[in-house]
Amino acid sequence: MTILLSNHPQDVTQEEFEKDLLLLPQWRREKALRFRFLLDRVLCTKAYLLLRQGLSSTFGITENPEFLYIGHAKPVLRDFPDIHFNLSHCKKGVLCVIDRQEIGCDIEEVEQYLDMDICRHCFSEAEIADILSSPSPCTRFAVWWTRKEAYLKLTGMGLVDNLPALFVAEVLNKIRFETTVDENHGYVYTICTYL
Repeated sequence: MTILLSNHPQDVTQEEFEKDLLLLPQWRREKALRFRFLLDRVLCTKAYLLLRQGLSSTFGITENPEFLYIGHAKPVLRDFPDIHFNLSHCKKGVLCVIDRQEIGCDIEEVEQYLDMDICRHCFSEAEIADILSSPSPCTRFAVWWTRKEAYLKLTGMGLVDNLPALFVAEVLNKIRFETTVDENHGYVYTICTYL
């Protein structure tokens, strides 16, 4: 598994973004420029550049990757169907994971305040209890959230209606999570694979 991270995308200047933009194929450049705000443009650009870097260093693939979309808009590599990847970003970091097996990932900033309405909407009673009993409930919230999002991206299901009931025993017995809390950068990320 290859894991690539880019930190502090919020600090990228317009000039730096424009240099990175020139490295993209036309279709990705157009996608990045459709975003209104610089940060969103930077995130789109950095994610693609990380994927390109990882494909080159891990598999020797030097051409620009082209995507196909399956399921609920899950991207796959058009020319390399046996190589799997997933991208995620937040304003503090950009994450790219690449592997020979299906993979999902999510990265989220650790928020300053815990929103109990979101907790009740997204987590089971046991998950909420775990969050609230943590010495750092906001960090624990991000751990649970990234696990759910990484799993949904692994499966290609997209968001589901009943997030609190997502992690039943039969699901948890088939997947593995690798979660990292990066306090220095203020984010949590999770990588999810099948066992």
